[in-house]
Amino acid sequence: MKVNWSRCALDLRSAGLALAAVDRRIGEWKGFTASVANGEIQEPKFSQGIELLNLHESLCGADKTRELLQ
Repeated sequence: MKVNWSRCALDLRSAGLALAAVDRRIGEWKGFTASVANGEIQEPKFSQGIELLNLHESLCGADKTRELLQ
C-alpha cells in the first residue's frame, strides 16, 4: 500500500498548521514536513509516517486520511 505523503503534508497545512508546527507536534527536525510536502522525502521512516498519519486523522478526519492511500 502506498501513501500520498505529499498530499498528507499539504492537507495538514490546509487544516491550519504551519509545516514547522507539524514538525514540532510530531517531534521531527525543522524542515522535515516541508521536505515531505515538496517530494524531497518520498517515503518517510515507519515511525515518522505513523506520526504524520495520526496527526492527519485527528485534524482532517478518517475519511480524508483514507483518501491518501493509493
